[in-house]
Amino acid sequence: MKKSLLILCAAALALVSCNKDLTPNETKQGEPVDVVFNLSATHPDGGGTKAVKDAWETGDVVFVFFSEQTAPAYLELKYDGSKWENNQKGLSFTTGETGTMTAVYLPFGSDATVSADGGAYKFSETYLSFYLTAQLPYTVSGGEVSGTFSMQIPAGFVQFFLDDAAAAAGTRIELREPQLTPQGIASVAADGSVVTTAIAHGAPLPGYVYDKQNKSSGETKGWVFSGILASDVRGVDAEYYFTLVKGGWEGSYYHKEYTFGEKTFLTLYRGETSWRALKLPALTDWTAITDYKPIDLGCDVTVDEVTKRIYWSSRNLGATSDLPASTAESDIQATWGDYYAWGETDTYYEAGYAYESPGTHWKTGKTDGYADKSYKFNFNGIFSKLTKYCYNPEYGNEGYSDSLYTLEAEDDAARYVAKGIWRTPTRAEWNALNTEAYTNSYDTDLKGTKVTCNITGYDDGRYLFLPAAGYRQQLEHRQGANNDCGFYWTSSLYDDYPFYAFNAQVHGFSGVFNEMRQCGNSIRPVSD
Repeated sequence: MKKSLLILCAAALALVSCNKDLTPNETKQGEPVDVVFNLSATHPDGGGTKAVKDAWETGDVVFVFFSEQTAPAYLELKYDGSKWENNQKGLSFTTGETGTMTAVYLPFGSDATVSADGGAYKFSETYLSFYLTAQLPYTVSGGEVSGTFSMQIPAGFVQFFLDDAAAAAGTRIELREPQLTPQGIASVAADGSVVTTAIAHGAPLPGYVYDKQNKSSGETKGWVFSGILASDVRGVDAEYYFTLVKGGWEGSYYHKEYTFGEKTFLTLYRGETSWRALKLPALTDWTAITDYKPIDLGCDVTVDEVTKRIYWSSRNLGATSDLPASTAESDIQATWGDYYAWGETDTYYEAGYAYESPGTHWKTGKTDGYADKSYKFNFNGIFSKLTKYCYNPEYGNEGYSDSLYTLEAEDDAARYVAKGIWRTPTRAEWNALNTEAYTNSYDTDLKGTKVTCNITGYDDGRYLFLPAAGYRQQLEHRQGANNDCGFYWTSSLYDDYPFYAFNAQVHGFSGVFNEMRQCGNSIRPVSD
């Protein structure tokens, strides 16, 4: 009897002792618990030019993801001008939970929402701009998680600011430069690793409206662009050729070129915290593009495992119009342009005689027209002997063999005439337009092929018009068998026989074939 009473007393004392160890706000290990967050974030140095924002601004949002939480649950940190406020989105913690917090800042995505992409976090849309990220460990203990994220910009990102008091989100604006690549976040994995979007090298950087609050540097409102700078031009002098397109593909085109010898922004990205921001000149200092507009058809070409965006000129080399204004012969011929032998940078005829026999109006040394004796790479006018682009000596080239398969810049008519960013397209680039990603349809009234894009985002009516301009051979201008074909040089030498080069034969697009190098064909320039 006494023994049983002692056992009951001991149990009661133990229960009282356990209850005394728990306070009303405490829970056992692994039980659900409410968490108070005391988190903040520091902003990295904005770069040497102060051309873009270099501090937090009211309304900025930092998204915080937890490795032990199920996507899309996350925390939203919002800056109110002096402190960070937090808003939990579907989070559910347990006492003792330990993991890693990943913070992500999208400069133009404060209104973004998060969804699940498998076990990863995915934003509501892809923002093609720079981003900031940082990580911290966390442990749910005592109902509070604290820490400061030291936000960092990814290596290689550069930013550009363009003044424009009329900048508005409804206006489409793009910046292009071959050495820049747009990039954004595709998803954030549970371990915090960032998966970026697969964007072609040289694809356009979208402009985001930015109303700068810090007026010390003079900027008020304008556009911000950002992308990854090619590694081989970081911190060294480089040529930059910017193209700006405002108002969509049918809008206004401008260019600004930076070359060696100028002292303005020749060196970008000297380090991860310096010289990675550039204030672009005011638009009044740019040159309007009217003749050869670089049309973005979403044409990506992969060479040596590198995918790059190719822009097609809006018109043929030497043409005065992109599209015939009417079906009148003069308006149709305005789209034809000039004719060049492969590797020649000038026409054989004098101006105004492209489509008829020039008679006495052939240029010096070219009175045979587009024939063997006129071609500059034929040795003494002999077709069987070549002086350049003659990779195989077995053809009797008297020892000439240079292993050149692609036109060099000095022999490229597009570089010589259109200049700037332009060159003659390769065989692969022409073939890229002859795929199911594009529709090629012949217009019998306008006498040419319209190329439209079927790629989402580029299927908005944009097009190339490739006129059936025919070709020149010897003394005559010819239109092909049915007077309805265009013949366009590539920059690629024919694989098996160096006296020929590849040309695209366009009538609703037929394909790329070989042609004698001394023939006079059209050229449709491209740029990277």
